Amino acid sequence: MTNKKMIIIDGNSLVYRTFYGIRPMTSKKGIPTNAIYGFANILLNLLEKHKPDYIGVAFDEKKPTFRHDQYEAYKAGRLKMPEELQIQLPLIYKMLDLLDIRRIAIEGFEADDLIGTIAKCYSAEGIDVHIVTGDRDAFQLVDENILVLFTKKGISDVDTMDETEIKNIYGIKPKDLIEVKALMGDKSDNIPGVAGVGEKTALKLIQEYKSIEGVYENIESQKGKLKEKLINDRENAFMSRQLATIITNVPVDFKLEEFITANHKNKEAAQFFNELDILSISNRLGSFEEIIEEKKLESTKKVIDVINTQMLNDILKKASYEGEIYMTWAISNPIYNVRELQGLAIGVQDEIYYFTDQLRIEEFTAFIKELVEDDKIKKIGHNFKDFLVYCMHCNIDMKNINFDSYIAAYLIEPSDSRYDFDDLALKYLNRSMKSKEDLLGKGKNQISFLEVGVQDKRENLIEKLEALLLLHQVLFEKVTELGMQDLLVNIELPLIEVLASFEYQGFKINVEELNRLDKQFDEELIKLTKEIYNFAGKEFNINSPKQLGEILFEELKLPVIKKTKTGNSTNAEVLEKLRQYHPIIEKLLEYRTIAKLSSTYIKGFKGIIEGEKNKIYSFFNQTVTTTGRISSSEPNLQNIPIKLEMGRKIRGIFIPSNEENVLVDADYSQIELRVLAHISGDETLINSFVKGEDIHTRTASEIFNTPLGEVTNLQRGHAKAINFGLIYGKQAFGLAQDLKISRKEAQEYIDMYFGRYPKVEKYMVDIVNNAKEKGYVTSIFGRRRYIPEINSRNKVIVKAGERLALNTPIQGSAADIIKIAMIRVYDELKVRGLESKLILQVHDELIVDTNPNEIDEVSSIVKFEMESATQLSVPLTVDINVGKNWYETK
Repeated sequence: MTNKKMIIIDGNSLVYRTFYGIRPMTSKKGIPTNAIYGFANILLNLLEKHKPDYIGVAFDEKKPTFRHDQYEAYKAGRLKMPEELQIQLPLIYKMLDLLDIRRIAIEGFEADDLIGTIAKCYSAEGIDVHIVTGDRDAFQLVDENILVLFTKKGISDVDTMDETEIKNIYGIKPKDLIEVKALMGDKSDNIPGVAGVGEKTALKLIQEYKSIEGVYENIESQKGKLKEKLINDRENAFMSRQLATIITNVPVDFKLEEFITANHKNKEAAQFFNELDILSISNRLGSFEEIIEEKKLESTKKVIDVINTQMLNDILKKASYEGEIYMTWAISNPIYNVRELQGLAIGVQDEIYYFTDQLRIEEFTAFIKELVEDDKIKKIGHNFKDFLVYCMHCNIDMKNINFDSYIAAYLIEPSDSRYDFDDLALKYLNRSMKSKEDLLGKGKNQISFLEVGVQDKRENLIEKLEALLLLHQVLFEKVTELGMQDLLVNIELPLIEVLASFEYQGFKINVEELNRLDKQFDEELIKLTKEIYNFAGKEFNINSPKQLGEILFEELKLPVIKKTKTGNSTNAEVLEKLRQYHPIIEKLLEYRTIAKLSSTYIKGFKGIIEGEKNKIYSFFNQTVTTTGRISSSEPNLQNIPIKLEMGRKIRGIFIPSNEENVLVDADYSQIELRVLAHISGDETLINSFVKGEDIHTRTASEIFNTPLGEVTNLQRGHAKAINFGLIYGKQAFGLAQDLKISRKEAQEYIDMYFGRYPKVEKYMVDIVNNAKEKGYVTSIFGRRRYIPEINSRNKVIVKAGERLALNTPIQGSAADIIKIAMIRVYDELKVRGLESKLILQVHDELIVDTNPNEIDEVSSIVKFEMESATQLSVPLTVDINVGKNWYETK
């Protein structure tokens, strides 16, 4: 018959180990949660893996123990528990109570003593006891029925220590480890032991003499300094043994049934984790089971395969009457951003409609057009952008996207990055979606709708639709709770169509100019290669860090700046620091820059130009950046470098869609500094923008106490570096590097700046303090970003968190403003029926592919909509430029 099993957890050990072993985490309300999460995760893993019959957690009490009475310096010098952990400890106690897990703590005794007493008591009754701890002291308790699950650095990394393992490692019995500690002491507990005797010597002595009595009975057999040390610290050795011995007969009254594991999965415990935003644990306890149960009838709808035109008409009537539909779809992998619909399920009232291959494509397209163009019908789905691009290819103008779970999940947790439907269903509904392979079809030329009758696609889309009903409720409630409903409805959802249009329109490329630049870049690289070889005195592989390192540090004897595991570093930062030592460095930096431009933007573009239209189609991502900015990928059109002339020339390959058109380029002037002026409320800064002054000249005039008309270019340059540097949280060290001045001088500039703009300094102090208190910051429009880094114990991470706290409200607000402007410009061009199309957004810049007859009207629309996107305490100003290519607009 198998013995019953008990697990006893060293609560303090596990609390500290999880706190330091797991990255900082905070709830939406800013409560630190990493130790709570880690403790709960290990606890549930133990319950699920080991299936104990009994479980308990022992904690130390704050008050001194009997060991302090024996030795006043016991555990002296231990650091105070970090504040972030102090906050979590009572919540861990509450968690254990809610999980119905017995916790024990008694004044005058340590957790080890309680563990020892309980373990030995029930071991004697034939119960198998597993002690979970990261403290080796517990090894002394091991016997035939007791083992230690020793938690190491990696949290999930556990060693099982039984009698055999301890014998193999230490060569002695478990209880004899007390004797070893008596001799070697313990720095962490401030147990003195015998000064100068380490673990190796102590083990050797106990292996030979069995106990400290045996050691001292044979003291004459010891020689030299060891003998002297043992004699001098004899009293400490015996006292240390008393301190190191875990008490196994603490006078505590407990009953075995108190430790029974029966009710850890319960609604109250699940709700506890839900309120702390630890959803992975909440889901393991069934936090959404109640919601799912309540909505079961709703989410298990009647499924109908649509096979004829009459059924399409019935769906339209029901959708119009209901005023709301849920949609899931399968879209082919895009080639040149052409999407093909390969499956569709629609939920209306209490029914799910799946569209089979028995329908003709013409009938289906006409139905989709009538359904999605009806602006009285709300559309609810997941990641609508791909569906919208498909609609645009079919000349369908989709209206009234009411909710997108992909976008809502991003707003709730912008740092997560996992917003695929399957991830959200698992995270928020504890529902694992069936894995489907190859649902989307293979090629550009497929007649895609003929594929939709495949059974696995049907099941997948229906399953997703049922889950979407629940996700809609859960995510919309969370968005509303966090105060981002307006942000979702008025900015993020309308933006989907704008980004879909960017992907549908693409940006035309002047292939002739691209080929000319390709040849020019190749020639420049050949020229630079020869110059580098001349400086080096021989040929070598310039792209090999190893060979370049040999040339720079062995042949040319340049100073080594930084070492790596593979040798001396030759990265860009190192080369910058080596500029002054040899002219080869300048050529190497030029070579790297041009090689990067050539491979990424010249040769890279050649492989992705759509042959017939000569266009490049990029993806525009709404859920990637934590600040709310839009990003571009495959290729990234927002990252074309413009600081160097050769980089700027690449913009010259981007042209309007036809020879007659031009590009109208509109760029916000210093939008982030204007947002800073508004948020900080600094009158001097606001005044400068209201008067239309050059802000960098005005700043230079203020901090250098120089009349406006006498500000030098150098002073203006320094002021510009300070204006933008402080937004990104730069301090004296970073500013000194940028301006190539001393740190002291840089600090003086910063002090003068804050002296002139005191409310900017106050904003910077306040926003950091608020972030530390709440755990997050918000933009003007309520966009929220969580900054767990700011409450880290690591000073470097804290500084990074402070920089994020400073910059995010500014950058996030600027991002929201440009989004509002994009939506308004796009809508106005559409409402007026103009041929001109908004085709790209790059940071603070909008580009419109413009009909020559509409230049003035488009320029007026863009300027007005961008400058009136929101009302700040300073004016928003926009610069408009027109050109035959993107390069000409700058």
